[in-house]
Amino acid sequence: MVTPTPVRSGFRVAGQDTPSTIYAHPPLVESWLGVDFATPVDLASAGLQALREQLGPEWMGNWKPVELGSARQLTNVMGDRALRLTPQGFAFGWLGYSGERYPRYESIRDGFVSVFSAVQSMGAKADQPRVPHTWSVGYLNRIPQGTVWSTADDWGFFGLWQPVPLQGLGIEPTGFRAEWELPLEAERGTLKISFQHQPADETENVWINLTARGPVEDAETGVFDGLDYGREVIVRSFNDLVSPDAKKYWGVQPR
Repeated sequence: MVTPTPVRSGFRVAGQDTPSTIYAHPPLVESWLGVDFATPVDLASAGLQALREQLGPEWMGNWKPVELGSARQLTNVMGDRALRLTPQGFAFGWLGYSGERYPRYESIRDGFVSVFSAVQSMGAKADQPRVPHTWSVGYLNRIPQGTVWSTADDWGFFGLWQPVPLQGLGIEPTGFRAEWELPLEAERGTLKISFQHQPADETENVWINLTARGPVEDAETGVFDGLDYGREVIVRSFNDLVSPDAKKYWGVQPR
């Protein structure tokens, strides 16, 4: 007898019981795995310096402010890994703006694991490490003009793009930005999807950002269970939302 997955409310990814796919050359330029703690992280300069030294010589750069207010980011010497600290927690990420090949999720997860304990204990009492309460996974895709689209008429490669009602309201596609937030099945969190057109003097881009976020159910294993689940939601959602021609362009392969 088959027991169905309990779904109290929310979004369930189509094809969840079938193998997902990978891409030979995906449009992915950033991948982040993160956690927020129940108590604040101390971003005092002394703590940042100690953490950098603890991470080793690969991370001997300088902490730099990022757009997220008081957040600080440290990039490794190769420029393809980053650690971002906020007062709420941290995220470990891969950066692929220079054409680096995505190293697979497992490698980014290993990087997250390598710094998790260090950040968890940063400025905390030795017998009272911070308790994680929220996990997050974010994938940012950059899709240049001339790849799977040439004009706004081609944005149908992305399933949530609906131009007809926008045209009726007199909304122009140039500089367009939209965001969708969907509750995940069984109250496991949310999936946020944004679609943005970035005009430029040279190459224009469409940016598609997918972020899954949810509560940590168990302090010991819940963070990693959540990250694995969030990544699976994002990969399957992206695959379901883009057209067959776009998949072919990016070199879709079974996993």
